[in-house]
Amino acid sequence: MALASVSPTTFDIRSLTYLAAVDDNLCCPICRSPLVDPETTKCRHTFCADCISGALENSDTCPVDRSPLSPGDVSAAPVMIANLVNDLEVRCPNSALGCLCTLSRALVKGHLKEACGFVTVDCPGCNESILRRDRRTEGCMHGEVECEHCTAMVRKLEMEVCLAPTFGVGRDAHKYQDHESICPGLSAPCQYCAVELPRSDINSHQLTCEEAIVACEAHTVGCPWTGRRRDAVSHAVSCAFVHLSPLLRDYASRISALELENKSLRKRLDILIPARRNSERNEHSTLDDQTIQILTEQEHIRSDLERLFAALTEMDIKQSMLTMHMSDNMRTREEVAMIGAAVNNLGSQLHGLQLLTLRRQSASPSSSATSPAPSRAGILRMHGKSCPSPPASRQLTVMR
Repeated sequence: MALASVSPTTFDIRSLTYLAAVDDNLCCPICRSPLVDPETTKCRHTFCADCISGALENSDTCPVDRSPLSPGDVSAAPVMIANLVNDLEVRCPNSALGCLCTLSRALVKGHLKEACGFVTVDCPGCNESILRRDRRTEGCMHGEVECEHCTAMVRKLEMEVCLAPTFGVGRDAHKYQDHESICPGLSAPCQYCAVELPRSDINSHQLTCEEAIVACEAHTVGCPWTGRRRDAVSHAVSCAFVHLSPLLRDYASRISALELENKSLRKRLDILIPARRNSERNEHSTLDDQTIQILTEQEHIRSDLERLFAALTEMDIKQSMLTMHMSDNMRTREEVAMIGAAVNNLGSQLHGLQLLTLRRQSASPSSSATSPAPSRAGILRMHGKSCPSPPASRQLTVMR
């Protein structure tokens, strides 16, 4: 199928191919593409003009932080942002046809309008459409002339050496090819068997040539073999891929069906919103209402998840601090409990000593009446302690 040429009237800026990865700060939060006609809200978020206008038709909140927003709160973004996105390097929209030009995004329209050789233009001598590079100043190139080899009447344009399929576009692409490559009056050798054949028969001959290099008939399911066509039959007899190809193709079709189902389920999980009731779409808008609503809700969900993650992190920090305080309090309580137990132990020992003393006193009432009160040394010896000896002068006084 012939590729269509892109002209200034059919050019879509969102379909450009960028030479390098674009910074996320220069991409629209809704369409995830580089900003086009950027506009900034009062909450300092920047969107494409079409994206934010479509989002405000479905919701009166900012698609990023859900703050109240109205069309009057949106204004043109600073010139610096527009300059940054317009200076991004892109490929020519007609690069698939052969244009090798790379330029900044702001210059693409001018390139298509004036310089690109792969844009369709009108032939100066008729109403045919040709590529700009094929237009000649000497007049119409669609006039017929006689081929000197086969005496057939062909167009002047077809007599020139050119490369298919980029030569010609649209419904006439099949006409514009090098006539010499198919002229029956000229012969050429087969590239595999070197047999001389008319050029018009070369392609059909190569489809059956025994010396042509072909792949295994099971190459679509993984067989890496390539060889001459005459050896393909013997290879197919021993090739395991050939025998398993029906089963492998069945598995491949099942995998494709599962991938499509998985993709559909992922979209449903990402959307998390009911289907749009209003099925009318705006044919002139780049993004329809449903897509804008989906992207807006997705951005809301992402913002909520970020806030929940921040709150969860804060709660984890508080919980760790509380755990540390609780562990400190537990150690303090254990120390207080140990001190209290020691005090209770000392109190019970003191109470036991008092009871022992009272029992001894009640057991010998007469001796306590006649005998002098126990001395300090005797009390100490009673409790198993030694008493220091008094000084010599005091001992002498006692003896006297």
